[in-house]
Amino acid sequence: MSTCASTTPYNSYIAPEDRSDSNAERIELGAQRTDKNLHRRMGVKPGGPLPDGAYLRTTVVGFKVVKSSPDGVSTWLLSRVAQKAGEIEKEEISYTGTLVASRWEAGDWKLSTKSVLAARQVPEGQRAPKGGDKAFNAAGWAAIRQAS
Repeated sequence: MSTCASTTPYNSYIAPEDRSDSNAERIELGAQRTDKNLHRRMGVKPGGPLPDGAYLRTTVVGFKVVKSSPDGVSTWLLSRVAQKAGEIEKEEISYTGTLVASRWEAGDWKLSTKSVLAARQVPEGQRAPKGGDKAFNAAGWAAIRQAS
């Protein structure tokens, strides 16, 4: 491993066995692809400025603990994604689920690929149910409400 990967802020969140130049590069390339796709969806050239009034906002609106122990936790996060391609464009809303897993290591929580893979073995709860708060709560999900 080069000193570049070991000194990046990204690595302060990652379990030691997941730290490598190739993983850091994969994350960086993925972020660049996401940025290019966002620009294309908004009708502008990648790398250029977004249209006036354009935005993409992701807000975690709920979670479900898959598994927890004193040294690890895995959780599904449900996020609301609001996207608008410009001032006069209509806002589009979608939802996405993300599995996050971390473990307690050397006095701090670290994201871990091994923990995510283990959490994926738990089949139930991988999608938030539709049908409002009653179904959401009955399925073990907890809503995160914004303060009014």
